[in-house]
Parts: sequence; C-alpha cells; structure tokens
Amino acid sequence: MSDQTFADFGVNPLIVEALADAGITTPFPIQALTLPVAMAGHDIIGQAKTGTGKTLGFGVPALHRIVAPGEPGYDELGDAAGKPQALIVAPTRELAVQVAEDLKTASAKRTVRIAQIYGGRAYEPQIEQLSKGVDVVVGTPGRMIDLLNQGHLDLRYVRTVVLDEADEMLDLGFLPDVERLLGATPASRHTMLFSATMPG
Repeated sequence: MSDQTFADFGVNPLIVEALADAGITTPFPIQALTLPVAMAGHDIIGQAKTGTGKTLGFGVPALHRIVAPGEPGYDELGDAAGKPQALIVAPTRELAVQVAEDLKTASAKRTVRIAQIYGGRAYEPQIEQLSKGVDVVVGTPGRMIDLLNQGHLDLRYVRTVVLDEADEMLDLGFLPDVERLLGATPASRHTMLFSATMPG
C-alpha cells in the first residue's frame, strides 16, 4: 500500500499535481482505503478521527467528479453550470474552514469555485458568492438550511454529498437539517459519511 501514489488511483492529473506541489504524494491509509471505492462511485461509511487525512479521502473523489469552468464538458452543463456539484456538511465552522482549505490545496491548478457557508458571519457575501456560481459548497447545516429556504442554495445538481463528523452532527441535533439537505439533492448522488465513532 505504502508505495501507491494518488496517480495510481486514476485521479485527475491536475489534482495529483496540486497535491504534489503541497508535498502530498502518497495517500494516508484512510485515503488508500477510501479512494478506490469512492472513485468507483460507491457510497461510503467510514470511521475516522480528525487528523487521519480523511478530508482528502473524500475531497479528492469529490473534486475529481467536478467539471469546473473552462474544463471539457462545462459548457454542456446547461442549467447546472454554477450550481453546486458537491455538498460537504460539517458540524462546526472550524471544521468547515479546514475542509475548505484542504480542498483549495487539492484544486489549486483548476478553476473550481469553493463556497464556505456557515453561521456567525453576514449572509450577503455568501449569497453573492452563490449567485455568481460555485462548484463546491462546504459548511454547517443551519446556515445551509437558511440559504436553501431562501432559495439561494440550489442543490438539484449535486453529484457528491459528504457528511463529515456525522456523529457530532447527530449530538448537536443537526439530524433534521441534514435530512432536509439530503432531500434537496438528487437520489442518484454519491454519498460519503465519516464518523469518529460508529453506533452499536
């Protein structure tokens, strides 16, 4: 396992290059386990604590599946162009910010637009960013629901959904919000759920 690189998993070469620029060439164990399954489009439930490298475990497949502005196929997206293709839900603002930073690192050589949607800051910049067009939305359930209810967050074209630290979201009472967000995405979406603990 240890001598495998991200390129070995068939990841978009621009993602591989961006990670290499950041000194990341060999997947962590969780990434090596997750990537083949996720890249094949299978849903995942993974047990992983923060700091294990799980963000790239779900972030790389999510980014791989995105068609960004100027890339082949983007002009054919039609109404879906500028609407989120990946939705990443986290329990806290801190985690959402960290996930977004990791995604920015992995997509540095592409035109992927990443929006951070969470409470504790003004609505207007987030609404403006969504109206200009985004490819990935990372954030917390409460603010996402607000923007969904207001008609600013359109999840009809989401291809990948990630629930990060799902156990903590459950503990914080976010389950109804998460279910609502999932209900606004296509049934055909690819879902990845990560949790530090597993029930039962």
